[in-house]
Formats: sequence, C-alpha cells, structure tokens
Amino acid sequence: MKMNEGDFDRLWDTSMAWGREWRAHDGRFDPPVSYDWKQAYWFELSYSNLIFAKSFLEDKGYDYEVAADEAGGWVILTNYVSQEVMV
Repeated sequence: MKMNEGDFDRLWDTSMAWGREWRAHDGRFDPPVSYDWKQAYWFELSYSNLIFAKSFLEDKGYDYEVAADEAGGWVILTNYVSQEVMV
C-alpha cells in the first residue's frame, strides 16, 4: 500500500514529543516502553489505523515500538517526526 506523509497524519489522534520526561508515567504502557524515542503517536479509537501507520513507518525505514496505553488506545513510539507536528 502506498501512503504519503499526509495520509499518515490523518491516521493518528494525538501526537507529542517523547523522551525521558515520560518516565514519570512508567507503568502506564503495556508492554513497558523505551524513553529514547523522539515522537509518540496515539491511536485512541482505531486499531486498523495503527496497523496502517506501522506499515507507513516500515515502508519509510523507521523503527518503532507499539504499546497499549492504560489511558486508552495504543501508542507508536518512533524517531519519525511528522511534518504536521513540526508546524
């Protein structure tokens, strides 16, 4: 499947910078996550959007980590920073 950056940006619900400051939320994610990534993308309502987003990152050659979030939904952690969040 071919997706561009704009398609990826329409998949996630919330995004924010990730880093060591997130250690304060240790235990919130299952499985436990690394705090060495640059960006987090949340998928609160659609697991299928998460699957599409993983495919996009794989096609672009980006590593990522996925975890369930006890606050709801799932999160992808990666070093890919969308142009949408850079604005």
